[in-house]
Amino acid sequence: MKKVILILISCYLLCGCSTKGIQNNLSQIRIARAQEITSERSNAERAKIIKENILTLEELKGAAVVVEGNTALIGLRIKQEWLEDGMRIKKEAGNLAKEADEAIQSTSVTVSESITKMIEQMEHKRNS
Repeated sequence: MKKVILILISCYLLCGCSTKGIQNNLSQIRIARAQEITSERSNAERAKIIKENILTLEELKGAAVVVEGNTALIGLRIKQEWLEDGMRIKKEAGNLAKEADEAIQSTSVTVSESITKMIEQMEHKRNS
């Protein structure tokens, strides 16, 4: 009985250690892939592609996008009749951003007018 318990504990410890190694390798592969994708286009070009993809949503009257590394900052201007669906629209915009650019791992989406205005200003500075 003691041998069986000892063997089970040993297996558990060995499996736990190897899992961390696999996770580290997968994250390194993901980072390398993201760097490979992002090196093809500038952040401004990537932001433009994401913005065009997001603006396919009929609920929007405008959007601003800034990309830095693997993160996209997105400000949305929602049409008046769709304001109560803000959470759903934000999720859709985040998903569309990740579809448009495989290197995007995280998005920050807002419908706040003041924050969207700041993102627009950042967007104009980067494009000029």
